[in-house]
Amino acid sequence: MIKLNSLIITFFFILSFINSAYCDTEKNCYQFIKNIPSSFGKIFETNIKNKENPDIIIINDLHSHVFAQKNIYSIIKYIKSEINIDKIFIEGAPKGKVNFSAITNIKGDIRISLLNKMLNKGLVSGTEYFCYTTNTQLYGIEDSVLYTETLKLAYILMRNENYFFPRIEKAKKDLNKLKKNFYSKDMFEFEHLFFNRTNIETKKYYKQLLNIIKKHSVDINKYPEIYNFINIINCDIKLEPYKKNFSKDFNFLVQKMKNYAPFNMYSKFINDCKQNNIEDNLIYCYKITNNFLSQKEKDYYSYINILIQKQNFENIFDISKYLDEEEIFYNEILNNLFKTEEKNIFFLSQMIFLTENYTKLNIDFYNFDKFITNKDKFTEKLNKTHYIKNKEEIIDILNNKELSAYYGNNIKRDIVFFNNVKELTKEKTTNILVVGGFHKGLLNLFNDTGKKYIVIFPNTNGNDNNIYRQLILDIGNYNFISK
Repeated sequence: MIKLNSLIITFFFILSFINSAYCDTEKNCYQFIKNIPSSFGKIFETNIKNKENPDIIIINDLHSHVFAQKNIYSIIKYIKSEINIDKIFIEGAPKGKVNFSAITNIKGDIRISLLNKMLNKGLVSGTEYFCYTTNTQLYGIEDSVLYTETLKLAYILMRNENYFFPRIEKAKKDLNKLKKNFYSKDMFEFEHLFFNRTNIETKKYYKQLLNIIKKHSVDINKYPEIYNFINIINCDIKLEPYKKNFSKDFNFLVQKMKNYAPFNMYSKFINDCKQNNIEDNLIYCYKITNNFLSQKEKDYYSYINILIQKQNFENIFDISKYLDEEEIFYNEILNNLFKTEEKNIFFLSQMIFLTENYTKLNIDFYNFDKFITNKDKFTEKLNKTHYIKNKEEIIDILNNKELSAYYGNNIKRDIVFFNNVKELTKEKTTNILVVGGFHKGLLNLFNDTGKKYIVIFPNTNGNDNNIYRQLILDIGNYNFISK
């Protein structure tokens, strides 16, 4: 997807006695990233099978979406607190170092205040905010000519979106009338979760997933990775009231250890701290100091047992297997819940949902892949169905030349991104790439060349792209009309 913020302006904590942690052969980065706090987002795809360290951490960028951008900032901060990241890449800026001078020339508190306002208005991304506030260099990966062509197509499509919107709404109304005759309440709930699962905040998704499992009497033992995921999030929810005190609690336990534990044990612990995150350190310190705590202190620190449970589930959780399981899980419920005619309606409804996001230029790589894979089948079913009265208009949208050119350009950008990232990175380093929407081709390119990747989706409170849309229109009006 287009990234405008760079055009507009062309860890949990570190203890005083601990040096900055780093990721090397003795510490597994994959394990740390896999344990990303659920309040920030979730890993959605990876080609890592044997816990190798990733070459590239890809964060899905929901452009100008304030809630998601703040979570992207938190994700990068979390990763950088423990892992030695070589470079951070972002789309929307020409290949090479991004020029920060427009921001860095603004002094101190005024700069921070301005950045906060811009972040809250969707005018600066979470990635840029992190780099601007920490003096971390940011790198662009665009071909300027191709990017400008793609931006112009986006502008044309958004100016003409009233052509798409009423046609899609007609089709949705026809399907909604039909669903009232065929769908049960459970079918409506399942469809909503199935369509929107990539956009639902992790803990909310967890609750809805539990509800689906209970309602349909799913044997969760058939899905060990889903079982692990549920338990990880459940532990995380139980730990929420304690998280703000982790640093203070840890310092208290360190002092207990210093006072009561043998010096060699204390020295070893301090040295080991350099390699661990806050949760690992809390567990380690608690196990050693437990015998030195009063009963009142033991009662308070009993939450660390939940932390240990969470860690045990995280250690056996396999994200690759989880993604496969999730597809099987949803297909099982779909096959049990929907009959033949209802499945047909479900498919049409899903494709109309994807087509709407496709025309809004607001489709993520996961759903874009589904849309492209099923586009021909959708056209075939539209030709045969009598459910959607304006089916010819929907087929015209599927064959729209500007849309095809726009997405075709973005597929070309995948190759540009891959080559530029490859050229700018060093061997045996871990890098972050923040890139929007549907750049599925990037994953194929990384996979084909043996590069290990992890894709992280930030949490969002919806997928509204109104700010992003207005930015494109404003810049398009200035660049493509006024000149």
